[in-house]
This record gives sequence, C-alpha cells and structure tokens, in this order.
Amino acid sequence: MVSKHITSMKYKIINFNTPIELHNGIYVKRDDLFQPFGKHAINGGKARQAIELIRRNLKNIQKNYNNTVVTTTSVHSSTGAIVAHVCNHYKVKCVICIGGSSEKTVYNHHMMRYAHFFGGKIINVCGTGMSGPVLKRMGDYIKEHGYFDATFINNADNCPEAILDMTKEQVANIPNDLDNLIVPVGGGLQMASIIRGLTAYNKSVKRIIGCHVGPDRREKIDYFINALEYPVLPYEMHPLNTTYAKPEIQYIDSRKRIKLDDIYESKAWKWMKENIDYKNEQTLFWAVGRRLTDKEVDTNYGT
Repeated sequence: MVSKHITSMKYKIINFNTPIELHNGIYVKRDDLFQPFGKHAINGGKARQAIELIRRNLKNIQKNYNNTVVTTTSVHSSTGAIVAHVCNHYKVKCVICIGGSSEKTVYNHHMMRYAHFFGGKIINVCGTGMSGPVLKRMGDYIKEHGYFDATFINNADNCPEAILDMTKEQVANIPNDLDNLIVPVGGGLQMASIIRGLTAYNKSVKRIIGCHVGPDRREKIDYFINALEYPVLPYEMHPLNTTYAKPEIQYIDSRKRIKLDDIYESKAWKWMKENIDYKNEQTLFWAVGRRLTDKEVDTNYGT
C-alpha cells in the first residue's frame, strides 16, 4: 500500500540538526521535530535511524533478502510502526515480531494499528512479551525465511552509521558548558549515541543523566559507546519507578501546546522537575521522539 501521506523525501532531510528551544529556563532538544512524513506521523531519533538503516541497505535487501525486513517491538512501542512506515516509503515488505498477544487483541493497541496501516505484517512468535524470548524466536524466523534483520540493537554493530552516528550528529548544536543533560532512556542506543556526540563535538556537561523505564541499560550503553573507541564519559542512570505501559502526561510549555511522549519523555521530564535545580543550573532535556496518540492514529490512518 502506498499512502497519500507519503511525501518525497530527500536525503538532506535526515541530516539537519533539529532545533534547541528554551522553555521556562530549560533548554529542550526538539528531536521530535524530525518529522519526515509530516506532523502526524513517525518522528524523532528512531525514525531517523530507521530511514538511514533501510536506505543504506536497500539494494542488498531487495537483492538478497526477498525485499523483506523483520523487526520486533512491544505492542505499546512506536518501533514497529516506525519501521513499517519507512518500509512503505521504500516499497519494502515489513514483518513485525511480537509476543504475548493474539490476533484478537493486537489491534487494541494503536501503534499496532498504525503499523498495520502501512503494511506491517504482525506475527505473534511466543506467549510472552519479554524481549529475550521474542528476540530468540524472531532470529529463528529470520533464518527460516531469509529476511533482513532490521532491529536497531542488532544493527548498532553491523551498521553504526545508521544506528549510532545519526543521533551522534544531533549533538552538534546543543549549548556548550551545560550543568545537566537529561535523556529519556528505553533501550539505551540513543543515550550511547549522545554520549559519543559529546566527545565528537567537545561539549562540556557536568552531569549526564539517563532516566530509564525498565531495566538499567548501563552495560549496553557502555558497550556501544566503546564500539567505535569513544571514551565513556561519566554519566548517571536513574530509574523512574513506574511501569512501562502506564502513561504520564507532561508538557514542555506552560500553555500546554507541546506534549511529551507518555511512555518515556513525560516520566523523565517529571523526574527532572522534581530533582534538578533547573532554575539555577543550565539544563537541557533531550526530547527523543513522541508516539502518536490513539486519536492521531485513528484520524490519520484509520481504515
């Protein structure tokens, strides 16, 4: 299916530095404003990574992998929808492996409806949604069918130019001499890339703070910082003590026009407001990208 929402996309779009805005004394890196398919579509660092991963490997995927990629996601996450939307743009087939769901329940989740709209084939590969078993079954599926593994974690080594460098380059325009840099953390790849960027662009930050939902990703972050021999700068990890799927609603601006992602960003923003002296310390919050709301998905991509 080719969507009416797809617009022509030149390579320069994914290379521009998203802006830094100042809201109530807090600098905000608006990486959510990377919106290659428009305002009500995929956005942020994951979208940039997916575009570059498919773009760099497109001919190989077409020739050697039956023009099909496979990824995995939580039913709540934007990852599957992002990969499906990008694959639709490049006319590549997309399979999304999930766990712990069924044909009857999977489309209760609006990110799965979004992925399906753009041609994502969603398959339940095991009875649990835990990442370890799902990744194992996904690996078996890829071997069986000869498809391209498009998971970000597995391509951070294989294609760091897409998975790590694209976010690293976004560090170029952040202020120098920050007191605090706050990063919402899920899998940890964005955090690793940002730390690599701080070295690459010689940025001085007194406290680098990752706020994570779910397990601590320090081991993974350290590995991917070192993957290309960048030093591991001192950083902190703070658990947000909330469940992954429980939403939190926060806004960047006092007029409540700029809504943060309800899984990652809002929870990290709330932690920052409660624990950082942002009124007296130069603080930057990295908006990594926002999930669409269920209303946005059903309004723009409903069937």
